[in-house]
Parts: sequence; structure tokens; C-alpha cells
Amino acid sequence: MAKRRPKKRGKKRLREIASMKDLSTNATSLVNLKQAMPILSPFLKEFGAEVDKIEDALQGVDGMARQTSEFVSIPDRFNNFFADHGWIMYSMMNFEVAKEAVLKAESGNFKEALDQIIQYYNVETIRFQLKRLNSIKAFRPRMELALKALIDYEEKRYHACVPVVLALTDGLVNELHEDHKGISAGSTQLEAWDSIAAHSQGLGKLVRIIRKGRRKTTTEPISLPYRNGILHGTDLSYDNENVAAKTWALLFAVGEWAVKVERGETTAPEDMPEESFLDILEKAQELENFKQEIESWKPRESISVNHDLFIQGTPEHALNEFLGYWMQKNYGKMTMILPHKVFDTKTAPLKVREHFKSQLLISYEFVSVTDVGLSNTKVSVKLQVEEFGLRLEKSHDFVMICEDDQGNLVSRNATESKWISYTWYV
Repeated sequence: MAKRRPKKRGKKRLREIASMKDLSTNATSLVNLKQAMPILSPFLKEFGAEVDKIEDALQGVDGMARQTSEFVSIPDRFNNFFADHGWIMYSMMNFEVAKEAVLKAESGNFKEALDQIIQYYNVETIRFQLKRLNSIKAFRPRMELALKALIDYEEKRYHACVPVVLALTDGLVNELHEDHKGISAGSTQLEAWDSIAAHSQGLGKLVRIIRKGRRKTTTEPISLPYRNGILHGTDLSYDNENVAAKTWALLFAVGEWAVKVERGETTAPEDMPEESFLDILEKAQELENFKQEIESWKPRESISVNHDLFIQGTPEHALNEFLGYWMQKNYGKMTMILPHKVFDTKTAPLKVREHFKSQLLISYEFVSVTDVGLSNTKVSVKLQVEEFGLRLEKSHDFVMICEDDQGNLVSRNATESKWISYTWYV
């Protein structure tokens, strides 16, 4: 439960939230460092620094700075165009989809932009994002209904899907908000530190639209998921794909707020110490090394699916250990592949147990192992699972990601790294 309501903020832009600000600051620091190198080089050489390597590492920072500037600007630009139409950015939304929609809107193709956003919310996208919501303890009892609503969405029974998803969203807010009130309450604020969705320019703006009073009965088609009009039976023509897709998007945006609440991250932590000049130099070198590894990386060929031949340190070896612990019902050890940034180490075993306690893994078989990128491998597995007395065969793709102990993406060749998966739930 949220302990206290975040302090009231002014109309800050999304690019000013902590993570976005850090990206911009780091990019600017590297550009400034590159510009200062002609002056700094003689001094750095005196201290034995490998100036040539530093200069090589800084070669691409101008392009990186431009990309960073575009990246941090997209959420604000997206919300400026689409929030009044029922769409806001949130962390799980595909960045390229949002970017393309913004560019279309800016070039005058606003209808095309809206159509593209609606098309993004296909059944596969919604199913994937629902799986991500499974990490929210308060949402798990609601998952069964959500999946039934997804079937209705797929079958275009929007009249059945929309009120269910709205009710699930309302219930999630009611359970986690300190006032135990849903979205319809005027006092309900869904804001959290360092969140794209849980921001005054995100959910703050969208919820004000959705909670509008709709007391007059109307049969005119609507394009926004007015909570009160739909659930109180006054907006009678809500059953269309546009409203249904926006209802799902609302749920996923609220899910971002819910994660922050459950992790106790609604308010800012204590200030971190500022980076030193040497820290910036080290980051520049690491960036160049990572870039060179990406450019020279090649996927492994003919990867064996025989788990007896798996090599320690590979993603398939880490997954094999995870599956072995599942068979033993060792929920504590199963946390080994959980993402650092999503789960608290103290509560992770309980979360894993809650998810897997009704599923007993009888056997498993590796089907394929495919290296997708320097830090990414997809492993397909067939599972024999006993669930509520029934033996089921399931196929599941585990997307394995290489991270350091701070949850940052690193090369699969990094010495201090581990393989995690955001698709650990089956």
C-alpha cells in the first residue's frame, strides 16, 4: 500500500523525471568531455591515461547525444498529441511504435498515427503485457478475468471486454491506493517518482478525462473509455475497438504505478553522489568497448539442446539450473533468473512461490537455443507440468538477458554478470 501521497508537483515534463534526466546529463557530459579533450589531453598523458583510447571512445558521442535527445523527448511529444485522445506513454509501450506515431502526427498524418496506435494493441501485445503484470501481487487474483476479457477482445465482443478491464483497473487502484478509492474518486492521484505513466502529464491527465461525469444517457458512439458512463450504463455505444484498446492501455499504464507502489518507490530516494570526472571517462571507455563488441558479435552456431553439454556461464545453463530448482520446488534458488530491477531480494522467493506453488514441473526438454544479440538469447522449452491434478504439456520461450548486479544490460562476455529473464513466469 502507498504510505503517503507524493508531494504536489508543477507541470513538469516527462523528460525531467530522474531516469530521463540522467540519460540527458550523461550524454551532455560526454559531449562536453569530447570538446574539452584538446585541452585535457596533455594533462591526461602526464597521468598515464591512454588518451588515444579515450578519444576513440568519444568518437560516437555526438550521434549518441542526438539519439538520447530524441529518446527523452518522445514521451512528452506523444502525450502532447495523444493524451486528450485517450493514449499516454508508459514504460512497457513499444518505443518505436510511439516514435512513429509522433512523427506521423507531426507531419500532419494524425489519423494514420491514431490508427497505428490502435493496431499496436493486438492480442499478442496485450497477452505479453498481461504477463508482465503478473509481477504485481495485487493483480494476480485478477489475471483470470483479464484473460477472459482478452478472449472477448479477440472475438470482437467489446461490449463484454471493456467493462471488465475497467473494473479490474478500478479494483487494482482501490487495493493499492492509500485512500482505498478507485479511479473515479476525485482525490485519487496516481503519481510516483521516476515513472513515465504515473506522472501529472500521464495518468494525471488521462484519469481526469476518464472519470468525467456522464449522467445523460446517450447512444452516440464514444471514442474514450469514460469509466462512469460505461459502468453506470449511460454511455451505451462504447462497444468498439477504439475504446477497448484504450481500456487495455489504461490498465497497463496503471500497472506501472502499481509496481512502484508495491516496491515502495512512490517517493524519491536519497540523493546519489555526483559522478566524478574519472567516472565519466570510465563510462566513455565502457561505452566504446560495448559498441565494438556489438559490431563484432556473431551468434553461436549449432548450439546443442542436450542440457548435459551446457557450459557454465551460458544462458541455457542458467535456465537449466532454474528448471532443476523448479522440479525440486526450491523457490529461493529459482530467484536466480529474476530481474534485479523488478524484484526485491527479500520478497522475491515469496513471489516465485506464489506463482509456481500450483505448478509441479515433471519434466522438460530444450527445443532450441537462439542467440539474438550480444546480451540476448531465446531458449524454447517443452514442459510437462502438473497443475491442479491435471498433467499438461506447455511450450514456453524464455528470453534470457545478460545483466550486471545493478540490473544494467551488459555483454555476455562480462566477468561480473548473470542471466535473467523477464519471461520467467510460465
